[in-house]
Amino acid sequence: MTASRLRTADDVRLASATTDVTHPIEPTGGTEKYNRAINGRPFDVADPQANPILVQAGSVCGLDFVNGTDMWHPMHLHGRTCRLGSSGPRGDTAIVPPRTKTSVFFDADNPGRWMLRCHNACAAKPG
Repeated sequence: MTASRLRTADDVRLASATTDVTHPIEPTGGTEKYNRAINGRPFDVADPQANPILVQAGSVCGLDFVNGTDMWHPMHLHGRTCRLGSSGPRGDTAIVPPRTKTSVFFDADNPGRWMLRCHNACAAKPG
């Protein structure tokens, strides 16, 4: 069964609402080398707060994960749960298949700095 066939229980369903802002999120990278990035920018260990995606507290936010790669990207948002599509299940990770777009929505009701990342673990090839 795919997530698109699941529905959230009434008592935990996020209210459907018009989004105040939708951010395009493009995970990149390949399986040949460790070159992961979001929107063309890799994570900078020296400046971990560089290139934030800003969200207004109290808003309804959408994230459009646009995967132009040939690999699956399980995109994980820390600190909150999202709704998949307009009525789908609620969770903190959206599986984005190769060459597809997956949209999630959340209420920005948990202030703070929250990491958004791909759950793929990679290791450099020897040699």
